[in-house]
Amino acid sequence: MRGALLVALAALLGAVRADAAQHEGLESVRQRGYLRVCADPTNLPYSSNDPATPGFEVELARLIAHDLGVEARLEWHSTLVRALKPLRDGGCELFMGLPTDGRFRDNNPWIALSRPYYVMTHGLVSRADGGAPTLAGLAGKRVAVELASMAELHIGYTDIVRGLYRTQEQAFQAAANGEAAAALLWWPVAAWLARGRRDLLVVPVIGDGLQFPIAAGVRRRDPGLAAAVDTIVGRLAESGRIREVLERYGAFPRERARGDHVVLAQARDPVEMGRALFSTACSRCHGAEGVGGGTGGAIPPIRNYDGGQDKFMRVLMNGRKNTAMAGFKGILTDAEGLAIYQYLISRARQ
Repeated sequence: MRGALLVALAALLGAVRADAAQHEGLESVRQRGYLRVCADPTNLPYSSNDPATPGFEVELARLIAHDLGVEARLEWHSTLVRALKPLRDGGCELFMGLPTDGRFRDNNPWIALSRPYYVMTHGLVSRADGGAPTLAGLAGKRVAVELASMAELHIGYTDIVRGLYRTQEQAFQAAANGEAAAALLWWPVAAWLARGRRDLLVVPVIGDGLQFPIAAGVRRRDPGLAAAVDTIVGRLAESGRIREVLERYGAFPRERARGDHVVLAQARDPVEMGRALFSTACSRCHGAEGVGGGTGGAIPPIRNYDGGQDKFMRVLMNGRKNTAMAGFKGILTDAEGLAIYQYLISRARQ
């Protein structure tokens, strides 16, 4: 199972030239009445050309286009090879599912990214009769991963035995049929492939190198479009529309009240969970240890935050007007926000 994110992450190793990009600003899009969206036709749960199940990235792109007052026109391109080329060359104006990782930004300076609309993590798939796995408990065992994926890179530095497969679907099947003790996959893929399977467990994995804030991308040189998309993403997140779409496709790890779904949320230490979430959602501006800095050194430190839980949650979820602090409502859950707070107040004072 490939995704825009997977191919985009591969681009971290090399920049993509943007000198061929055409100019399609906001006014041009509105005048013609449609926004061209690059998407893969066979890439569920992200995208699909099946009208009954279009995928969450397609649904989110349609919400963005609707807010712009235009229709979304899907331009179908495989993400297997040179996924960003159609956007660069003017084949579309919007590309969903891109990582906000600093390396990706540095290697693709021609892309303007919106604020993140969710945090992508990983999931461990295993047979239900073996109990819920953990990465630490899989040392010395075979874990199926997609070749050249972030999961392969992550476990390459552990004592886990790597089982390499060409696709995420093949890695999933290896865990499902017992060929591997587990498979480490992108969470949306794991949850989607395991839907309706009572014989399988899918457990979220929180940790460094396995979580990525995800955003929408446009060409930086398209006048007005980047700012408009960023504003709309924020509005859709605050209204809960983004989370509603993502939850329908199982893109968030969560507890299930009924026994009709195999996805189980793993009990985690809130401080450790908060540390991992901080590293992906907050550290780019506030620094790796929350000591401040950011652009121009203007971002205040939040290590040992002492403003109280209520104020912290209010600022985290709603942001601060006239500052770089965007709200995370609809992106992080209340439990995740509280975990970040617990992590910050647990830091030893310096």
